[in-house]
Amino acid sequence: MNEYNEAMNSIAELRKVLDTRLDDCITREKAEKLVEAAVQKLHPAPAQRAIPPAAPEEVMERAEKFKHSLRNTPEKAFTSEYGKKFGNMRNFLIAASAKHSMLLDTKAVQSEGTPGDGGYLVPIEFYEEVIRLLRDASPIMQIANIIPMSTMKRNIPQQISNVAVGWVAEKGTKATTSVSFGQVQQVAKVMAAVIKCTDELLRDSAINLTAFLSELISEAMALEIERVALVGDTNAGDPFTGVIKSSGVNVTVMDGASVSFDDIIELLYSLNAANANNAVMAINRTGFKKLLKLKDNQGRFIYQPPAGTVPGTIWDVPYVICPTIPNTLGTGADCTAAIFGRFNRALLISPRENLAVKVSQEAYDAGDGSNAFMNDETWLRFTQALSIDVAQPGAFSYLLFK
Repeated sequence: MNEYNEAMNSIAELRKVLDTRLDDCITREKAEKLVEAAVQKLHPAPAQRAIPPAAPEEVMERAEKFKHSLRNTPEKAFTSEYGKKFGNMRNFLIAASAKHSMLLDTKAVQSEGTPGDGGYLVPIEFYEEVIRLLRDASPIMQIANIIPMSTMKRNIPQQISNVAVGWVAEKGTKATTSVSFGQVQQVAKVMAAVIKCTDELLRDSAINLTAFLSELISEAMALEIERVALVGDTNAGDPFTGVIKSSGVNVTVMDGASVSFDDIIELLYSLNAANANNAVMAINRTGFKKLLKLKDNQGRFIYQPPAGTVPGTIWDVPYVICPTIPNTLGTGADCTAAIFGRFNRALLISPRENLAVKVSQEAYDAGDGSNAFMNDETWLRFTQALSIDVAQPGAFSYLLFK
């Protein structure tokens, strides 16, 4: 509550300073500091832990902090039939590293039609914890259309046109109409998170290993899913095409040298009423900072702070802060994007219904020369197959702005 009150006070003081319209260096400097303070309190910069630490020492440092945190609650025993074989995550990883015979019937399949080398399926309790944290870690996972896949490839219907309605003269011929459907072919591709840790971690009974590893994996996977969903580019090597790079997405062009209220109006009204309904704006912290200072034609700020249980909005439109939107889009190094659209209908994120792990104490990294066997380390590679698809590009619009 104190942080909320401080944020509201910062915004109130910011608006007071901006409303004076004084054009001196001290006022501008003070205004910029107030803007930064308000942004930091409303949307703190995410911890720089997006990718699981690669070095075993970094993992152990995280584990030590986790050990003394409130998140380190007693680990619950697995209750699924598969999970009961092991009891907990530690025993499962030890069995996986030893390639125990009890795992032979749980080989994961990570490529269509090939029973090969996808590791072992993790117990469902661990998978559900990772999925829950994925939703918590990424706003895109909260607002997108999540449709799990039971196979590596499938086709789903895509509505292309609506029913047409017209007037008919008396005894006139009534025109026929139909809804046109296409298909979106979803092909799941594999995403991986690699965690290198010392053998000590697996022996440490003071750590809730399920919660700790779930946290590391979900952080890495959530931000990568978000990045690809919004700005993924297959021409640049990404596995899927994100919203901005999809053909058919509406593009709003900034009118001046820097973003204005009129630019935001053009963005919000670039979609038809059906797609604008329940649409959300995705921006990063830099973009939010720029919009925080904008006013409409009546001199009112377009950003409305939270009020009670009502979250903050940008000209009555809900927004989410997505740190994976770059500040290097378009021309120049200070150009970011506001992406507006019907995420809950037109952006499909479809996890394949398995999460697999490979455990090795013999792995070798040619890149840095590290060797799990020689250093008494255990390396964990978690893989998740999923598909990310922009099913209806016309349900989105974006504005590149400075």
